[in-house]
Amino acid sequence: MATPTAVANGTITTVAGTGEAAFDGDGGPATAAALQSTRVASDRFGAFYIADTNNHRIRKVGPDGVIRTVAGTGTSGLSGDGGQATAAQIAQPVSVAAGGDGSVYFATWGGSRVRKVAPDGIITTVAGGGTETADGGKAVNAAFSNVFAIALDGAGNLYLTERFGHKVRKVGTDGVIRTVAGTGQAGYDKDDVPATTAKLDGPKGLAVDGAGNLYIADTGNHRVRKVATDGTITTVAGTGDPGYIADGGPAAKTRLNAPEGLTVDGDGNLYIADSANHRVRRVAPSGIITTVAGTGTGGYNADGSTADAARLYFPDTVSLDGDGNLYIGDGGNNRVRKVAGATRFDPARFPIADLYGAAVAPHTVQRGQEFDIGARIRNRGPNTVDGESVTVVLTLADGLTGGPGTTGRRLTRTFPGVKIVPYAQALPNGWEHLDALFRVSAPETTPAGTYECTLEIQYSGELNLKDNTFTLPVTVVVPQDVSDETALEIHQETVPEAAPGQQTKFNVLFNSPTGQPVNPGAITQRYTAPTGFVYTGQPSYGYYATIHGVITGNLDYVIEDDGRTLIITANPHVNTTTSDTGPLVYTIGVQALPGARPGISADGSASVGKHAPVQIAAKVTGSAGDETSLRLVQESVPEAAPGATTSFNVEIRSLNNAPVDPGTVVQTFTAPTGLAFTGGASYGYYYVKPAVTGNLTTRVEGGGKTLVIESNPHVNTGSTDATALLYTLAVRALPDAKLGTYDDGQAVIGRLTPVPLTGRIS
Repeated sequence: MATPTAVANGTITTVAGTGEAAFDGDGGPATAAALQSTRVASDRFGAFYIADTNNHRIRKVGPDGVIRTVAGTGTSGLSGDGGQATAAQIAQPVSVAAGGDGSVYFATWGGSRVRKVAPDGIITTVAGGGTETADGGKAVNAAFSNVFAIALDGAGNLYLTERFGHKVRKVGTDGVIRTVAGTGQAGYDKDDVPATTAKLDGPKGLAVDGAGNLYIADTGNHRVRKVATDGTITTVAGTGDPGYIADGGPAAKTRLNAPEGLTVDGDGNLYIADSANHRVRRVAPSGIITTVAGTGTGGYNADGSTADAARLYFPDTVSLDGDGNLYIGDGGNNRVRKVAGATRFDPARFPIADLYGAAVAPHTVQRGQEFDIGARIRNRGPNTVDGESVTVVLTLADGLTGGPGTTGRRLTRTFPGVKIVPYAQALPNGWEHLDALFRVSAPETTPAGTYECTLEIQYSGELNLKDNTFTLPVTVVVPQDVSDETALEIHQETVPEAAPGQQTKFNVLFNSPTGQPVNPGAITQRYTAPTGFVYTGQPSYGYYATIHGVITGNLDYVIEDDGRTLIITANPHVNTTTSDTGPLVYTIGVQALPGARPGISADGSASVGKHAPVQIAAKVTGSAGDETSLRLVQESVPEAAPGATTSFNVEIRSLNNAPVDPGTVVQTFTAPTGLAFTGGASYGYYYVKPAVTGNLTTRVEGGGKTLVIESNPHVNTGSTDATALLYTLAVRALPDAKLGTYDDGQAVIGRLTPVPLTGRIS
């Protein structure tokens, strides 16, 4: 599709899909059609193709913008070879590729096959459907472990990924199949070796450049790998740790998050659908990575803007046409998006380095006391910064004075000889940050009150960086009587958040605002819980800033009023010796009541001896803490002959990759017609290294028609449950089951909307 001259390079628009997960619209504008998957590929004739997975169709959008079905009837199946593709049944197509002669190739998750639609509309199988697993045989006799992505090179060779076989295989123009990458074992062990000796982990996307180099989205390893024409494999993008680090640096030193689709332009730029980062990223031949589409926040907006200002939602595929336009399968939005002239689009450039700081200032100082004020500076990258290029300017409030050797209210510092390393790594001298601090004092003549200083971080004389200006308030006080608890400053340091029925903890901080000793002796401290919460278990204390390290212990306590009241008897002393240097931190456990309503309650209190009561708040989390924020999809369709057993997978993610920890939830699975659950079930978090797996406790009802699981389907709460949870459920085909595909199964997770399940008797 040619780019209209009126559309600026880099402009993003929707070219297919309404956002609704459904099927309609054939024969009309693609933008008014509903899709149930958007894995996309463009051809050289100005059209693009969509593997409409859950509609069991391949759909084509012509240069006129009209959408039509070119393969599939909408019923999942494997029939029709030798006939018209529009009369054939296809089973969950998950990728598509356009041949140079007008042919269309697609891979199906169901049946693990690659099929081809010739220019005359005749469909055939070109790989899969057999029983052979070894290399060297005909591709049509091969058996695959969940074929996923396909790609074609300039000579007509076909490449495919086996997602759970952890391999990439090549079907030559002679129809013979061979492995070109992966050992078949999941993992990551080495680069710069023959690709067939290196492990992959759940590979998805593929691309081949004009020189014949093969690129692999090694999804489970959060890397993109390259197999050169000599068969050697290397990593070209991703460190292996999921996440996002600022653009503008070397791609091999940045993070990706579950990369999927890939494509390469004629200049050797590699485009990556960085799925869980909600971005499309580009790696230049120099190795530098940038974002060309997506802001990193999942969602849908900003059609008509530049692509790097628009939101995407789990983009899964990318494809380029002959005019340099980029097509994006915006999977979570059920849309195909187009970036006009993407190969000529220069996204917003990142600075040579991006400095940012955390303000450092005492809340309160005693009149006549010296103190430090300033910022701790870090570098987001991509480049290392010379300290001599950094200038910090502090403008003192009237009433405060600088330390020895300074004059006036405007103080400056530079840092020659210091290097600020990107990405918050340690500096060469062992610092974790650059301390840009000034010694300041409040003279004895300074009136009590609050004084505001300002601070600027300048880089090479520029002030156009993020987070580079601060207002630093300091309260000057007259020395107080510190013989009792009223001299303490007490505040709640953290607001606890918990879903109904869950437990958590919060901190209360005790400090002497003037740094003087406070030693009131043992006093009674009464804590009232905020509405919706009760106190639980043993509270503890800790001094975390002593020269002896951390000093902790348990507090004497009593819980009354069914948990609503916590009474602590203790001496909240600070700064009396080197082992109680302030602040003092209490850590207190609470539980959200099972029936608590979501929201923040601030009606709790802490009454410490004669000290004025301090407000205590807590939050009962709502949808972000329960199962309604999960989304479940059937990832594979079980297929078995009558009497045989098999298994299938369902994947559980969260909305916008947010943490979800609902606690134990009843999950009910209903088998499709002709199938019954055996009771076998396991789980796995495969986006973490090492993978976390185990068996699920199940209950089979109705002769296997229903499977009940009671577990906690949590995701993104820590380093061991990132991105997605996969269930593998075992089923058997009933001995008298009739052949066919059945879509009447169902999965229900607590209050989540039921999701249909499909099965096949073959």
